[in-house]
Amino acid sequence: MSLVRLVYASRSRLVEADRRAELARILEAARRLNAERHVTGFLMATPGGFAQILEGEAGSIAETYGRIMVDPRHDELRLLAQDVVAQRQFAGWAMAFAEHNETTAFIFGLYGVSPDTELFEQPLDVLLDLAAELASARA
Repeated sequence: MSLVRLVYASRSRLVEADRRAELARILEAARRLNAERHVTGFLMATPGGFAQILEGEAGSIAETYGRIMVDPRHDELRLLAQDVVAQRQFAGWAMAFAEHNETTAFIFGLYGVSPDTELFEQPLDVLLDLAAELASARA
């Protein structure tokens, strides 16, 4: 069984009035389904976009990404990478999460993510480094 890492970014279609509730629903479903399928990862969110790293067996990752592709909360989905990896980077989390807010604004800003420069627009290496930094801040 090969371990796969998939990274994507999308524009958020969440309406500000429902944003908190929708994020909670996304995380609840992702954590439950990912735990069942032995998928781990990290979800980052800003008001305008999402970026996510998924890790797991190829079939489980394909199934998970398939659900994301048809999720109406995402727009302009961009697959940035899908690679075989030697080990999980987010092994302890069925789905870790960081949102651009007052607490994390400094870290997001270090990687060029601000209200003027969206998460969706960042290159793969920036998203991977940002997720690693946010994860280490959570540990």
